[in-house]
Amino acid sequence: MVVQLKELSENAEIDVLLKMLGSFSCAQDKEIENFLINRAIEFERLSKSRTYLVFDAEGMREKNKTPAIYGYFSLALTILTVPETFSSRKRKELDGFSSKIHGHRINAVPCYLIGQLAKNSSISSNPVAGKDLVDAAINVIGTAEEAVGGRYVMIECHENEKLLQFYHDNSFEELDKVPYAEVPMVQMIRKISFRS
Repeated sequence: MVVQLKELSENAEIDVLLKMLGSFSCAQDKEIENFLINRAIEFERLSKSRTYLVFDAEGMREKNKTPAIYGYFSLALTILTVPETFSSRKRKELDGFSSKIHGHRINAVPCYLIGQLAKNSSISSNPVAGKDLVDAAINVIGTAEEAVGGRYVMIECHENEKLLQFYHDNSFEELDKVPYAEVPMVQMIRKISFRS
């Protein structure tokens, strides 16, 4: 069961909500855990992103029980900066129409961002797979794409072989490396293909 954090924050008592969020753990990336526990509600309030929680549906129906969060993802809008090395053909492919606007090379393309995506590592037999989270995120993006358009979904992840393979397996392609603290992040994109 996928529930938007905004809906929960409007309907649940804050101490119950914070307890629920505090039960989430991401052993592989503490930044992802920290975002959900300490920043996601504020980002919702400021409309900087939307966070979706994947719950144990049975646990959601039981009173006096904190339902288990199997995983979560956060979505936002962003601007993809087109690398200087990209050819006119690649720029046109990203834009979908042209490689130039008003006589200047296209250097930026709006896109959707999957800013956070993780399973709860404190649940040993977590029934939700990473692919399930990507699919749920893409479904939400599909609704937005129908309403306002858009051509690409972007993620930025650590340069980690397993992580890069996971996103490749979910139809993302590597675009560029961007500086981030001590370790560069890898930008990957996936073309939205909801149109018939």
